[in-house]
Formats: sequence, C-alpha cells, structure tokens
Amino acid sequence: MRRLLQNALQFWDFLKSRTFAVGLLFASMACFVFMISQRTNAVYIRDGEDVALRFTINEEPEDILSEYGIMTMAYDSVDFSGFSGGVGEISITRAFPVLLTVDDTTNKLMRTDGSVGALLTECGITLGEYDTINFPLSHPLEENDHIVIQRVEYVTRTEEEIIPFETEYQQTSLLRSGRQHVLTSGKEGLKEYVYVQRTVDGVVYEEQLEEEIVVKKPQTQEVLQGAAGVPVSPLDFGYTIRNGVPTQYKDVIKNAKATGYTARSGAGTASGKRAGVGYVAVNPKEIPYGTKLYITSSDHKFVYGYAVAADTGTGLMDGIVDIDLFYSTYYESCLNGLRTVNIYILE
Repeated sequence: MRRLLQNALQFWDFLKSRTFAVGLLFASMACFVFMISQRTNAVYIRDGEDVALRFTINEEPEDILSEYGIMTMAYDSVDFSGFSGGVGEISITRAFPVLLTVDDTTNKLMRTDGSVGALLTECGITLGEYDTINFPLSHPLEENDHIVIQRVEYVTRTEEEIIPFETEYQQTSLLRSGRQHVLTSGKEGLKEYVYVQRTVDGVVYEEQLEEEIVVKKPQTQEVLQGAAGVPVSPLDFGYTIRNGVPTQYKDVIKNAKATGYTARSGAGTASGKRAGVGYVAVNPKEIPYGTKLYITSSDHKFVYGYAVAADTGTGLMDGIVDIDLFYSTYYESCLNGLRTVNIYILE
C-alpha cells in the first residue's frame, strides 16, 4: 500500500515536471499538424501565362485568392475546378478593354473573350444592309480593339424644275402688219430630278442624278402675227409668183366672195380627202374637185395661197359664196369673215 502511494506521488511529480510539459506540447503540436495536413489542399493558380502552386485550407476560390493577395476585377473571369484528391485549379482570365463606336457614340467595354459578332449580339446592335464595319464578325476580340460601325444609307431626294413654254409665231395675212393674237396660251411644264444620296452616319458623302422625269409637258404658245402678203396655206405647187400673181394660169375668177370655215381634227371632205388648210370648198359644177388654185386679194395684202378644190357646202351650191377657205382654228375663220378675192385656176 505504501509502495503504491509512493508510485503515485512519483507520477504526480512527473506530470508537474518540465519533461512532461515539453512532451505534451510536442504531442499537441503533432496532433495539430496532423489535423492541418489532413485539411490542406494543393491548388494551381493560373493567371494568364503565370502558373503558381499554392497550399490552402480554404475551399472557396475568392478566399484562396485573397489568402495569397491575388486581386481580381469585376469583369475578370474566375474558374475553379474544385478539389479532387487534394488538388485543384483556379484559372483567372483577365478582362481587357475594347472600344465600340456606333451611332455617334463610343463606349469602352470590358471583355474576356468572344468575337466581334458575339459582342454586337450582346449589345443588341444590328447591321443594316449597307452598313460598314472595320473588323470581320468572326474576328476574336483582342485588347484595345476599336470596332467602328458606320451607318450607310441611300436616300432619294427630288428637285422640281419649271419647264418654260415656247412661243411659236405664225405669220398670217389675216391680220394687219404689227398686230398679234394668241391662238393657244402657253403653259409651263414640270420636270423632276431624282437624286440618290449616299449618307454615312447621316452625312451626305456622294450624290448622283438617278432619273429625270417630265411630270408635265409644256404647252407651246401659238401666236398669230400679222404680215401682209404671207400665204395662209402651206401648199406649194411650184408656180412662179410675180407681183402677187401666178405667171401662168388657165383662168381667173375675179372679185369672188370668200368665207372661212373650220372642222374638227380628222374630218373628211366631200371629195374624200381629209380636211386641212389649203383644201377649200367650192361648187364642183363651177370648179371641179381636184382643181389646183391660187387665191389672193386684188391688193395682194391678203394671200390664202395655193389650194385644192376638195369640199362643198349649201352656200356654195346656192351661189351665195364662191369659195369657202379652210382654217385650222375657229378664230382664223372668223378673222376671214367675208372677203373679196381673185381665184386663179392653175390646172
């Protein structure tokens, strides 16, 4: 019993001794180290082209990077594989800036990868049919790329121009020299010029005339102009006229009564010919159809000129008038009134 008590006292003295304390400390440390070693993992940290092997007891990539003072920015991409067999990998892809200019605005964008086309899709930007871009859509984005989109449009512009009317003067012996009368009033026309403009970001860089369109043709103004001795008829049989009279003719009817008439365009005559200036109405019993004539006043101030007997009428058949002269307008037929003329029968 005494020996047992003595042994107990000796053990107690050992527990209080420096040797025991040191041994206990080492044992605790060994236990702690063992526990730590069981929780420690190896992690490869890839930051661009740099690769580092680190050991950590942390399990979240943010904590691991913070543990080793590795900073990341908001747009950087951090991929963590997780730990398998005590080994893991963290890959950091650093965001880089690219510039995008479109619609008069330049924005700085941070990206880690992708193509130009993917960037436009992400930004909701659609290219128009004629828009230009300085990179292919398949181009992989690189640091400091400056992508420029130009909005190109083709715009139609129209200009109008007044077309002035022309004036034609028709000399006639129906009017006294120096007098004029407007037969048909002139009307201005209208022309359109269609231009196609090439605009880049709203600025006109090129313009071409695409088309000229006559919207409305001008109407020529026709004016009768008095001129003594000028023939009304456009016909010409080639006879020599001297002192207002043909040098050769078969017969002459002097002091004949001459009236004027007109008809609608395309109207026919009694002889079957189409009515027109130079084709006159007669009494075919006196002057057969087809007879060539020359008609003038005795003072030669009024000259109807060469004519062909082609038509007739009640007044002619009744002997009220001797000849009815055809005019292209009603006004000219009224100017003729009732005139006294000499009718030279040529053939």
